[in-house]
Amino acid sequence: MLNFDRRTFLKNTALATTSFALTGCQTEGESVVSSQKSSKRPNLVFVFPDQFRVQALGFMKQDPVITPNLDRFAVESRYFTNAVSNRPLCSPYRGMLLTGRWPHSTGITTNCNSSVPNNYLRQSECTLTDVLADNDYSVGYIGKWHLDTPQGVPRAPHWRGSVWDSYTPPGPQRHGVDFWYSYGTDSRHLEPHYWIGDASEDEKTVVDEYSPEHESKVAVEYIKNTDGSYRDNNKPFTLFVAMNPPHPRYQDVPDQYREYYKDKTPDELLNRGNVDKEHNPSHKNVADYFAAVTAVDLAFGKILQALDSTGLKDDTIVVFSADHGEMMGSHGLMQKVVAYEESFRIPLIIRWPGKIPTGPDDLHINVPDYMPTLLSLMGLKEKTPSQVEGADCSPALLGQGMPRPKSTFYLCDTDLHDKDIDVKRGVRTSRYTFVVELLEDGSFEKILYDNHNDPYQMISVAEENPEIVGRLSVELKNWLTKTRDPYTEKFLKVIA
Repeated sequence: MLNFDRRTFLKNTALATTSFALTGCQTEGESVVSSQKSSKRPNLVFVFPDQFRVQALGFMKQDPVITPNLDRFAVESRYFTNAVSNRPLCSPYRGMLLTGRWPHSTGITTNCNSSVPNNYLRQSECTLTDVLADNDYSVGYIGKWHLDTPQGVPRAPHWRGSVWDSYTPPGPQRHGVDFWYSYGTDSRHLEPHYWIGDASEDEKTVVDEYSPEHESKVAVEYIKNTDGSYRDNNKPFTLFVAMNPPHPRYQDVPDQYREYYKDKTPDELLNRGNVDKEHNPSHKNVADYFAAVTAVDLAFGKILQALDSTGLKDDTIVVFSADHGEMMGSHGLMQKVVAYEESFRIPLIIRWPGKIPTGPDDLHINVPDYMPTLLSLMGLKEKTPSQVEGADCSPALLGQGMPRPKSTFYLCDTDLHDKDIDVKRGVRTSRYTFVVELLEDGSFEKILYDNHNDPYQMISVAEENPEIVGRLSVELKNWLTKTRDPYTEKFLKVIA
């Protein structure tokens, strides 16, 4: 274990700024823009903790959480009330975020681990970070990557017995990231480890500090760049900060954050109407989960303060989001994957002072939309790769008119590969959540929730609303065909 001081930090991160030749994103004849031109473009700081549900934003007035920095940030930002994680799982979200493509297009359909050796981010994909690096941005990545399959280990028969953490070597597999302070996936939040810069697989650094605290310190150093060892001050920068908490292990949170909730009972914290107070798997976890939420909020506040103190606030797009939500006992469930609001909906708060209007927005936005939208906001619309499948929603962010989608798309594929069981597809509109599940015996189930009259999604009203089911079946068909979903034919047989 290492007590991580600044001298050690600088020694290791000096290696992280090594540049690598990039291929695959620039077409023949294109040239990288000059630093003088690119310096006028905005910076981007994208913070996305893992498993941070939208209800755990204090200003939403749902969970009894303490998030003062996010509450203030939201006042200065545009926040999206219909943002979802289309495939509510870590690796598929990250794949969609970076490529602007759907999971079945990239092959990242489930979590990256040793049970699924072909489930990883290909070098041939042209990512958001590739495009930014090719266009003279400094690109940093801090925290959980979770886009590579562990190499050199036996294939596990099931994800529960898998190897999860993985080393991403320097070079094209890092997709243009020139400041690397990351790991694959590991949930020891109190003793996190990182591969820093050019460190070999055997040279990981273990830190005796809570991971959101540590990663926010690294982010602050990157933003301030006091001695120029973190990035090129003549270039705009993009920084991703992928904190693991409030993801399990829930109990791995310092006591100082538990203090915020010490006077609340589990029943007081679990205030949602779909929580069974008598038979609840989350009683022992909820205080720790909310403590981690507050820890993330305070870490995020330090990043915002660094932008303020360096005078970079007005020149920087800041995004706060999450890869998916957390059920935390709602409907008797824990964690994610399902289409319930606690799992499916995610925070999406975006600030660019003077450019993006503040306040709520009910735009239906999908994760593959993020890449083309951000590139357009950053003056690189024409650099959006042709294979991107998401939509450019930048006009909506800038307060301009654009065709607004009627719904977002939901996907859930089985983790038992080569068997068509537990495969679900659905849509979410401003009022309804509609899901069709293909069952193991070849039958199917249609579920419809009226989220206005039944906000806790307690009763499916599919049978008594055939007209609404029919209309949403057409919407689902449109999504299936538009995304070239591999299960299109099977679903069309049951929703036609």
